Amino acid sequence: MNEPLGARDASPLPRVVVIDDSTVIRGGFATVHPGLDVVATYASVEEFEDAPVDCDVVVLDLLLRGPHGVSSSTKQGRAAIRALRDLGRPVCLYTDERRAIVLALCLRAGASGVVHKSDPPHVAVRAVEDIRLGQVAITQSLVGLTELLDRRGASLDLSPRQRQVISARPRGRHWADIAASLFISEDTAREHYRAACLKLRDYLQHASPGDIERAVGTAPGDVLDEA
Repeated sequence: MNEPLGARDASPLPRVVVIDDSTVIRGGFATVHPGLDVVATYASVEEFEDAPVDCDVVVLDLLLRGPHGVSSSTKQGRAAIRALRDLGRPVCLYTDERRAIVLALCLRAGASGVVHKSDPPHVAVRAVEDIRLGQVAITQSLVGLTELLDRRGASLDLSPRQRQVISARPRGRHWADIAASLFISEDTAREHYRAACLKLRDYLQHASPGDIERAVGTAPGDVLDEA
């Protein structure tokens, strides 16, 4: 574990803790993401629970292996998300996972956003900034899930404008371009985006496993709520 640096306490940058079993990611995350203040890194959730530090957001790898491999006592996946949420820490997943059902269940467990490790660094910085402000970070990782759920009749209750913005923004279009194409202001476009993100999170947190199964198109029993 890296010791927290007291001199960083006054930093205006979002303060993040990185939990990842890769020494390369722990050692290089701050360098690759200069827009974030990495106050500490850990190899496991258990290490963080034993010696937590204050932060705005925890950047969490979805698949964590202990020093001797995965064991029944290793918190990872949804168990890790729930443990960190119980400590009052917002969670941004930092993962290679792309399966829609897995991402849906991670949001259901309390994650506030998902960033892929292959995403450009500015995507992770923007996601953390949004999560620090209490928003949901819908990146390219999740836009497909949002559109899939909406198309299959999930009760997201998206407005036509929200559908347009949620589709355009994660695909790389700038706010000015989106606003101009929809004949609205950039601030209005951002508000539609935030509202759609919140609706996705609310749906996943309140829908039953069966509802998610039907919406995503998995077979009965594929979604295990306790996993």
